Amino acid sequence: MSDPNNPRKMGKCTRCEKWAEIKITKPFCAECFILHYEKRMAKVIKHNKLIQRDDRVLMAVSGGKDSLSCAHALSKLRETFNFHLGILHMDVSLLECTNERSEAVVGEFCKVRNIPFHFVRFKDYLGVTIAQVKEKSRRNECSICATFKRYIMNRFARENGYNKLATGHCADDMTRFFFKNWFSGNYAWIAKFKPRSDSNHPKVVTRIRPVFEHLEMENLTYAKANAITICGCSRCSYFLRKDPWNDILQTIDKTRRDFKIQFARGLEEVEFSFKESSRAFFECKFCGEPTDQEICAACRLKELNKA
Repeated sequence: MSDPNNPRKMGKCTRCEKWAEIKITKPFCAECFILHYEKRMAKVIKHNKLIQRDDRVLMAVSGGKDSLSCAHALSKLRETFNFHLGILHMDVSLLECTNERSEAVVGEFCKVRNIPFHFVRFKDYLGVTIAQVKEKSRRNECSICATFKRYIMNRFARENGYNKLATGHCADDMTRFFFKNWFSGNYAWIAKFKPRSDSNHPKVVTRIRPVFEHLEMENLTYAKANAITICGCSRCSYFLRKDPWNDILQTIDKTRRDFKIQFARGLEEVEFSFKESSRAFFECKFCGEPTDQEICAACRLKELNKA
C-alpha cells in the first residue's frame, strides 16, 4: 500500500510532484490521495445520477472501513450535490459484529460531522435475535443477518422519509459477487450489480453505491488518512478470509492492481439480459413489506422462532 519511511521508493505524487506516501494503483501524497478519492466518488455520483438535488440519503454504516469512508466522503459532498444525509447503524446482537463500542464510534462520527444518527437494535425492531433464529434454522448467522439488515434498511429508510439508501459496497465486493453468482448460475443477480438499483415497487427504496469504483484498500487508506476510527465486524472478516474467490482475486491484483476498478466500471456500462420469468411482487401477509412470495424472507425467519 504505502511506505512512509521510504517515499522515494514510490516516486513522485501523480498530481503535485511531491514525494508519494501512498501507492495503491498510482502514487499520491496523502493530501492528493484524499482529493483523488473524493473526486472519483463525485464522478460516479454524477455519471450514474446517484444523488439529485434535495434527495434524502440514508447511509447504512456498520462501523467498518468501507461504510465509514463512504459516509465521510458523502458528508463532504453534501454542499456540492445539495442533499440531506442521515446515517443508520444497526446492533445485530452478535458480540463479534456490533457492541457498545461500535455504537459509540459511529455516534461520535456523526456528531462531529453534524449528521443525523439513527440507531436500531435487531431485537427491538424485529422482536427476535439472530441467535434465537439460528437455533431453528440451517442458515448461518451471516445469512440470517444479511436478510434482516436488508429488511430493516429498506423499511426504516422509507418510514423515515429517505428516498435513497446508500451502502458501502465497493469494487472488491462487486467483482467477487459477480464471479460467485456467475459460477453458481445465479445470472439474474448479476444484472443488479450497478452503482444504482432503482425501485421496482412503491415500498422499495432506491439503492445507491457511491464507492462502487473504489477498492477496499483505498477505503482503508482514506479512513487512515482522515484519522477515522473504524470498528468492523470480525465475523464478516472471518468468513471473507475463507472465501476462495478472495484468494483468486488477490492473485490477479499482483499483476493488475486496477483490475477490480476496471471490472466495476465495465459493469456500469454493460447491460445483461438473462432468461428469467418476470417476478410478481406482493406484500407480505404479516408485515406488508414487498416480497415475491406470500411471506417475506425476514418474516419466515421470525416465524421459525415461534415454531
